Amino acid sequence: MAKEVFNYKNFFELRRLSLDELNSYYRALRSYEFDNNKPLESSIIKKRIHFLTMLILKIDRLTTGRKLVIFDDKRNIKNGQGKVYAASHVGRYDIESAFEAINEQLYFVMGDPEETYRNFEGLFLDNFQGRIGMDTGYNIYEIFKKHKRGETLTAEELKLYEEYKKDRHICEVTCTKRIQNKDNILIYPEAAWNITPRLTQTLFPGAARIAINGKGIINPVGIIKDGKKYIVNIGSELDVSGAELSDVKDITKLLKELLNSLKGEIIYSDMSKIVSRASLGTPEENEKEFIEEIMRETSNGYTIDVIEKTRYEDPDYPENVFKGLCYRK
Repeated sequence: MAKEVFNYKNFFELRRLSLDELNSYYRALRSYEFDNNKPLESSIIKKRIHFLTMLILKIDRLTTGRKLVIFDDKRNIKNGQGKVYAASHVGRYDIESAFEAINEQLYFVMGDPEETYRNFEGLFLDNFQGRIGMDTGYNIYEIFKKHKRGETLTAEELKLYEEYKKDRHICEVTCTKRIQNKDNILIYPEAAWNITPRLTQTLFPGAARIAINGKGIINPVGIIKDGKKYIVNIGSELDVSGAELSDVKDITKLLKELLNSLKGEIIYSDMSKIVSRASLGTPEENEKEFIEEIMRETSNGYTIDVIEKTRYEDPDYPENVFKGLCYRK
């Protein structure tokens, strides 16, 4: 049987594709390279030009008027294992802020790269920083929900479901290989910006699985957004050596507690800020203002609807309990 050949497209051909076609093309490309066991690209060059990456990030921060505060750094940087940097997701520039604060070459796990395939952000991530992309499937959210409820999918729905499911799997396998290779990754296990009243949302278990299977370590990174100021608190290593996949749930819960603690250290570090009760709005008003402040910096079509469809839906949260009972009827 003749070996399948992928129809690689050049820059000008890619520019002519619609966003949906572009996403489909890169999913197919990742699938083709995965099926053909394409070896990992070496990280040597990216590590050598890391100083240039940091310079670009600093220029971007100054240009956009952001401020970065490194609250604390508890890492043992001499550790020779691959690191899974697991950060809290708080807004538009928490990624760039984490890059600068961590100050190590790492591969950013990016869900739904979409428009970055053909702008400077994508060029920077692919050629300077490093990234591992995947499509979350938020645009076929109803198909995922339908499958979860045990309903029969049409042939077309099943094809899409399997395609997106495979893309997620490829991403996790690639991350695991990076950790095995003693490279570092940056992952946001909340998956979506946290616009909830909770300090940290329920985490996806991928970070724990990657660290266990890749024989690496987890470094929690707590981030707080205060206007245009991003405050980063890097925690000490969470050693998962000897852990098994049956421990993933417990490790994920522990990781959430560590992120809460790191964020709490920032929040309660300055007790001098006292405000009058009269100056405080209602809980509803405060939540609305909080969400609007975060979403003001959104870009590339990242909407509240996308956030709702990409974060972990914890069935034990009060707002989901009734919904779950309805599904089971």
